[in-house]
Amino acid sequence: MTEPTASSPPVLLAGSRGCVWLGSDGTIEEFSPEAARARVDFEMPVVCHARAVARRLGQDQLVALDVLELFAFVWPARFCLPTPRGLAEVLDLDPPATPADMAATLLDAADSLLLELKLRTRDPSALPIARVMRDCSWPWAARVLTSLGHPDDGPLGQVRPAGLDVWRRLSEISEHAPEPPAGHEPVAPLEARQRLSELLGNSSETRPSQADYASAVSAAFAPRQVEGRPALVLAEAGTGVGKTLGYVAPASLWAEKNGGAVWISTYTRNLQHQIDGELDRLFPDPVTKSTKVVVRKGRENYLCLLNLEEATRTLAMMPQYGTALGLMARWTLASRDGDMVGGDFPSWLSDILGRGRTLGLADRRGECIYSACAHYHKCFIEKSVRRARRAEIVIANHALVMIQAALGGGDDDANVPTRYVFDEGHHVFDAADSAFSADLGGQETAELRRWLLGADGRRSGRARGLKRRVEDLIADDEKALEELDRILSAAQTLPGEGWLGRLGEAEPRGATEGFLDFVRRQLYARTEHPNNPYSLECDAHPPIDGLIEASVSLDQALARLLEPVLALRRRLMGILDEKAEDLDTSTRLRIEAVCRSLTRRGEVMIGGWRSMLKALQETTP
Repeated sequence: MTEPTASSPPVLLAGSRGCVWLGSDGTIEEFSPEAARARVDFEMPVVCHARAVARRLGQDQLVALDVLELFAFVWPARFCLPTPRGLAEVLDLDPPATPADMAATLLDAADSLLLELKLRTRDPSALPIARVMRDCSWPWAARVLTSLGHPDDGPLGQVRPAGLDVWRRLSEISEHAPEPPAGHEPVAPLEARQRLSELLGNSSETRPSQADYASAVSAAFAPRQVEGRPALVLAEAGTGVGKTLGYVAPASLWAEKNGGAVWISTYTRNLQHQIDGELDRLFPDPVTKSTKVVVRKGRENYLCLLNLEEATRTLAMMPQYGTALGLMARWTLASRDGDMVGGDFPSWLSDILGRGRTLGLADRRGECIYSACAHYHKCFIEKSVRRARRAEIVIANHALVMIQAALGGGDDDANVPTRYVFDEGHHVFDAADSAFSADLGGQETAELRRWLLGADGRRSGRARGLKRRVEDLIADDEKALEELDRILSAAQTLPGEGWLGRLGEAEPRGATEGFLDFVRRQLYARTEHPNNPYSLECDAHPPIDGLIEASVSLDQALARLLEPVLALRRRLMGILDEKAEDLDTSTRLRIEAVCRSLTRRGEVMIGGWRSMLKALQETTP
């Protein structure tokens, strides 16, 4: 291990039993967290996971040279355990045995990372991002700039976030002609056994039960004989049989033979990535695999480039977020698919940088504006959707598959998936319940108001309302504009900013809050445990006085909202027909997206709420 020099910063290692301090002169000291707190006030140490160290010291935050931040800058999208041993393993350093060795390892890791930057010949994003991070006071910035051959000892300059505009360097989505429909060739049991043997190779253990399993499930890939009756196999096998490769064998054969995609659906994201790992046997070449295999998840798992852009615009006013956004910019360029949950995003990065400028940059509030977004043709989510249309194996989860089924298909593609494998099939029912169920409450109705009217509080974010989404599409259509005005007027009955506080004070505003106020009264009047914050429930019948009248009032208000929503959708569909020859592709896609959203929020959502209100008004059978 490298001996510290006079120019080396000190190192702080904080453990459960105390702290180790490696001074610049090479001396090792052990002391309590209290003594360490006093020491870090005067010297900035090298640490591993600054937030964890701060917690050990009993502090809210710690200004330090965090080696994990340096690692995330030099090797974004690369896995590393967030410990000295983890760094030693991934950087090919001697594994540390003692706390003193661990402290020295952090210095070695920093030297190794800075040397890597110095030796690189192609890393065009490193310098502009490092300069922005320097102006935002990133502790590693001076050393990083020196390693990049641009030492800068001058005063901090004005923060100019232009260096973080990494979305400009991303490739655009490649457009392809629609894929032809998949064929209907079956997979013979013997073929499935042969493919399984190829996947296992000569070095794998022979398991007759696995071959029997592959042979049996191949029947699920037979063509349909009767309309509405797909071939179905319900297969069960014990632990250790090798079920994953057992169904991958016939699935991959069917995809090859028929030019279609097989969707493998499982319950959790971890299982998705386990299956993805198993498919390395089928496609050992990473380049080939990237075109043949796609992992699909919900939108909330992926980085939103528009969110990243909007966050970088705030740096001049909030430079404290420069480190987080700089490292996110580095990861954005290096990531395979922009997946922040279970993909190549280091899970510890959100802990050391904060969730707001990491995981919070995903599309978690339904604010996506689709083709109206300037980043639409570079969007990670859209790339995943397009790649899935041309893949042979798509690894999804039950929630996504069920939501697509509830919305009437897969990604609005004429070639919807025709072959599914449901791994962990006993969990499908839970996913189906969530996807096909409806909730009528304050959060759901307030979210609909926000989608229709936009955010009406100071924390508006992007939150564009329906008017901003469609006004340029219907600017010359008086009937459509009238329906839009009716929608915006009727949406006022939905809960606005501060609805939860008003319900708590029994001061509801509008038909929706009035109904929820009566629901709240009945709930607290009849629940056996009113102080339980987690599960409050009671029978709907018999209703308290005033509840039925409130439900009728809300039903009527929703009817007044639903009518113009459906009318606007019909008018937009008419525009598609009337101007089919004049509309460009982007405009047509925008109109189709708005129509789908109006259907989902009109017929499905508002229609479902009205059905629930009518059921409440009926007596119990």
